[in-house]
Amino acid sequence: MVRYRYSPLPGRDYIRVATLHPGEFDDDIVVSFDTLPFPGDGSLRYEALSYAWGSKKDPLPVYVNMRRITTTGPLQNSCRTTLPQILATKNLVIALRHLRYVDKPRLVWVDALCIHQADDAEKGPQVAMMGEIFRLAHRVVAWLGPEENDSNHAMELTDYLGAEVDVDFATGSLSPAEGCTDPSLGDQKIDLPFDERYFFSIHHLISRHWFDRLWIRQEIYLANSEAIIMCGFRRVKWTSFRRGLACLYRKSGVLSVGITVSQINSRRRALRGLIFQSGTTGLRNLRRQYDYSHCADPRDRIYAILSFLPEWEMALIPRPDYSRPYNDLYEQVTIQYIKCYGGLNILCQCEPQDSTSCPSWVPNWSKPAAFATAIRLQSASSQLGAWYDFPERGVLKAVGVPETKVEKYCQFPHFENLDSRSIFEEIRRVLLNMHSEERYTVEDYARIITLGDFAESYDPPDYGWPDIYAVKRVVKLMISDRYQFTWDDFLASSAYISVLNGAWVISGTRLVLTTNGYLGIAPASTEPGDMVCVILGCDLPLLLRPLGNDKFKLVGPCFVPSLNHGEALLGPLPENIQVVYLGYKDVLSGEISREDPRLKSLPVDLTDFHRHLSQKPGAVIHVEPEILREHGVDLTYFDII
Repeated sequence: MVRYRYSPLPGRDYIRVATLHPGEFDDDIVVSFDTLPFPGDGSLRYEALSYAWGSKKDPLPVYVNMRRITTTGPLQNSCRTTLPQILATKNLVIALRHLRYVDKPRLVWVDALCIHQADDAEKGPQVAMMGEIFRLAHRVVAWLGPEENDSNHAMELTDYLGAEVDVDFATGSLSPAEGCTDPSLGDQKIDLPFDERYFFSIHHLISRHWFDRLWIRQEIYLANSEAIIMCGFRRVKWTSFRRGLACLYRKSGVLSVGITVSQINSRRRALRGLIFQSGTTGLRNLRRQYDYSHCADPRDRIYAILSFLPEWEMALIPRPDYSRPYNDLYEQVTIQYIKCYGGLNILCQCEPQDSTSCPSWVPNWSKPAAFATAIRLQSASSQLGAWYDFPERGVLKAVGVPETKVEKYCQFPHFENLDSRSIFEEIRRVLLNMHSEERYTVEDYARIITLGDFAESYDPPDYGWPDIYAVKRVVKLMISDRYQFTWDDFLASSAYISVLNGAWVISGTRLVLTTNGYLGIAPASTEPGDMVCVILGCDLPLLLRPLGNDKFKLVGPCFVPSLNHGEALLGPLPENIQVVYLGYKDVLSGEISREDPRLKSLPVDLTDFHRHLSQKPGAVIHVEPEILREHGVDLTYFDII
């Protein structure tokens, strides 16, 4: 076996493209390479392949014709002893067999072939160009894999769904497409009229590895309208396929035929991010949008989404460098993000990880963090800006109030393999354990298990969420050990569904009781003695673990209703003020102000803050810690490592 030796690229603005030589399906794969300047204007016509690499076990050869002479099948098969080869994964070789024409060459760009994967010096600049390579391709071909498990049937029906519905991807709403043959398909309340064969075939199709791969997000979303999804020899336009997936996602309750709850929810998580991907995303949403996508190299958690970042965040990311340790990359990105925005909300993405050398205040994006992904930001530090410093490598100094400590906890189990009634029974078990002390109200529990997501959190109320009174009725039944839940309960009220939706967020977490009587939801690693702190510039309370020598470890964010709206820093809100989305509502007058009314009590000039607030709802005011201390705020400096 002779390995192919790559020639170095002449410069950063060059790429290799591969000519896929014609042949019959079972012929050896033969390619030749051309090194070309990348024009950046779409004038170079090639197709880019989006695919999952698959297992590297037992790779197969791709032969490289150095003479760039188009070969025929017999010639290809006779040259295997003389042509140099590149070892490729089986999935890639199978894809190339399906892509290859019988009678003419095909110009393609495939990362595993066109980038010298063993050369980190070449790989970094090429990865930085990948967004443009896919954006400017004549066509992107997304390869799902060979035909199996009735995938032709699934592809056909998904394409049919895509032709029958319109989708508002900003809101996720469905409607019948103009000229559709079955308007019921665009009605989210009506089940899909397909048989069991379809649901099994589509489940197998959407369970393929391509849907879980992080890199495919930019590859398919930067593609032009000619992009296709290919499974076996069946092809569907991506635009139609995406609409079909959205219809399936919104009407996914019917998928329960013979498929487990955990399988359904695993697929829903993967599909949600893919289907409803927005054009741009920020690093603060890195976990929420991409945590369930996979990549082999932890550095790609950053590099694979570069094309989706706004320009000012893209500037925070160093040029891709695969010789650099990923934890060093994560730390630099976190520091630059904090300095850019002057806030500490990125700390809400942190959860403890055993297998990393990252400081605890640096999100370890290489590992999922279920609780940090799902919890919604509140306003724990009101509109007060952050104070921070980096006194030495690996240390973040922050300022906040050590409000209370964890006294004890009750563990919620993982709900992935439980049905709805079993989930309710497990939540009931935990609540009754805590309720035995009779210290808390039904409303306390309602806010805890739904993480405060109610219609009344918005003005006007958003009845896409249940009202708090409906959820309180459900919780009241929960803490009554005499009521037995039935399947009919889950069909009767959206409040039950809201509790179930909240259950997926609190799955595997801990219901904590603090030393001063607060209830909260905290990560599974929380222990008695952990401090519940409100940090300036961070919108959720954080759990800090004392390590001695005035050093602390960040355990993660927590949800504590009594601390969610600046109470630890500014005291309780006036009785007539209710916090609503992006504002403070006077329940007596009905007026909504963007400004926290408690800020007026501070001995600071608010003029500049008012001007910024009129332009940007998320504006903050920076108040020196000493001024807050003089105002009676019990601030502490924390060295977090």
